[in-house]
Amino acid sequence: MPELGAHVSAAGGPQRAPERGQEIGCDCIQVFTRNQRSWKVKPITTEEATAFRQAREQYGIGAVMSHASYLINLASPDADKHTKSADALAAELERCHQLGIEYLNFHPGAHMQAGVDAGIETIAATLNTLCRNTPEKTDVRLVLENVAGQGSTVGADFRELAAILAQLEAPERFGVCIDTAHAFAAGYALHTVEGWEAMWQAFEEHMGMDRLVGLHLNDSRPGCGSRKDRHALIGRGAIGPEAFQRAVTDPRTRDLPQFLETPAGPAGWAEEIRWLRACSKGDTPALPEIEDQGINL
Repeated sequence: MPELGAHVSAAGGPQRAPERGQEIGCDCIQVFTRNQRSWKVKPITTEEATAFRQAREQYGIGAVMSHASYLINLASPDADKHTKSADALAAELERCHQLGIEYLNFHPGAHMQAGVDAGIETIAATLNTLCRNTPEKTDVRLVLENVAGQGSTVGADFRELAAILAQLEAPERFGVCIDTAHAFAAGYALHTVEGWEAMWQAFEEHMGMDRLVGLHLNDSRPGCGSRKDRHALIGRGAIGPEAFQRAVTDPRTRDLPQFLETPAGPAGWAEEIRWLRACSKGDTPALPEIEDQGINL
């Protein structure tokens, strides 16, 4: 049975997130531990860290994933932006270590016309430096997320993620999270049975299924290969419901933590979780009637 959850708010402190997850039926949660709009971050206090761990246990939350700031660009050729990005990821690793969050998810970055190979090399070098500087923080798995392929972003093609991993000095500290909307936008036709199989065969070929640690479950507004990152409600976009039924029943993915980032909002996520949970048991319920809240995480 998969752990099903959503990206819940940590407003008021990360210790608030587990209760919010429990209220909408989450087995697992994803959070922002910091303000995403600023490079400056308020430190985690000892009291917050203790309260978060206690709340997680109290509300029965399984896996927890932090999503790193969208400001971070590990591939940036601009020295100042790159330094800020590397420092921000290191700070987020420290926050996860303090809070006991086991997964730190991040987008690889954009090469900004420096070229894909240069971007991959810069990303890997940055991650190698991070690991050398944090040998005591192996309790946090660093998780690369695939991207939709907009602009000069790196990681839409699984071969690009594999190339990053191949240059890492401590690859055992890393995993991969696949976002279904991003994969679809990048050209993986997971809306069909054949496309679903081809996607996971490609993942196995380039990285190995043991590298997969979780899924972001999102439908897509644009079509396959659009290279546009626009999430839709589960089953209501161009991917359709069958791919998500496969996600919660396929032996390769059904036991992984799976996080909703759809534009449903908390009440809608509760309905989508119920639908997914029913699908995981072999049922084929009607899609929930919920409203698109215009959120695009």
